[in-house]
Formats: sequence, structure tokens, C-alpha cells
Amino acid sequence: MPDKKIRFDDFHLDYGRFQLYHRDVPVRLEGLPLQLLMFLVEKRGQLVTREQISSELWSSKDVFVDVEQGINTAIRKIRRALADDADEPQYLQTVVGRGYRFVAPSAEEDDGGQTPTEKFVVSPEELGRAIMTAAGLDPENPRGTPEARAKDPAKSGN
Repeated sequence: MPDKKIRFDDFHLDYGRFQLYHRDVPVRLEGLPLQLLMFLVEKRGQLVTREQISSELWSSKDVFVDVEQGINTAIRKIRRALADDADEPQYLQTVVGRGYRFVAPSAEEDDGGQTPTEKFVVSPEELGRAIMTAAGLDPENPRGTPEARAKDPAKSGN
């Protein structure tokens, strides 16, 4: 997941850099709210309960934290970073008494802009011919010796 990037509207979430960007400009968002945003994005479209958030972000039982207040604060910071409105959410929907749902309609994984059809593909036969040609061999007569090619100008291309 380190290279994973999710785009939604003018934002992109870079998991490897642990950074949210708006129009390619870093958005200031503290660690815990950013972790929560990543968690919600991973579960996009699904209801994420406050209990799930609590166990994901505050898994240590040894530390006392006001989890309810922590979740509320983190949600508020995410909304501020995304310029989202709780009453008319574009990204983060509150399901009253239950939890939250990431609802950006166009959230998708960013593959760096290269689709599989744009990748350069060479068949094994083409690669073999290219290597043989680069080595000075005739792909049509690979066993032919350089001396034989020198004597027969038609085969050497001279």
C-alpha cells in the first residue's frame, strides 16, 4: 500500500507520503485525522461505526483517551481540510448515532496516469530479433558466420 494514491475531486491522498493534497498542494492535516481519513476512504461507501474507528485508531488498551471527543475532533479537522459541510456533505457523511461514510462519488485509485494499454510491450520474438541485430547477427540466419556475411553482400546488407 505504500505507493497507493486515491483521487477524489481536486484532492489526492498519498498513502506512501502520508499526505493529503489539494490540486497538488499539500494540505495540513495532523496524523490522527489523516489516519482516520485513510481508513474511511478504504471503506468508501460503507458505514464505519464509531466502534470500528475506535479500535482502528486507539487499539492500545493501556492508554486512556476520550475516544468520543477524539473522533469528533478528528472528523471536524478532516471536514475543515476538505472544506466539507456536515449538513450537505460532499465527502464525509454522518450517520447519526452510528458512524460515518466516505461518499465522494469519484474516488478511485490513481495508477500514475498510465493505463495498461499505454505500457510498452515487446514479444519474445521481437526482443530476440533486436538482440541478434544489435549483436551483428542476421536474425534470418543466426548460425551464419561473419565471414560468410562478408563474402555475400546480399546477406550483409552492403
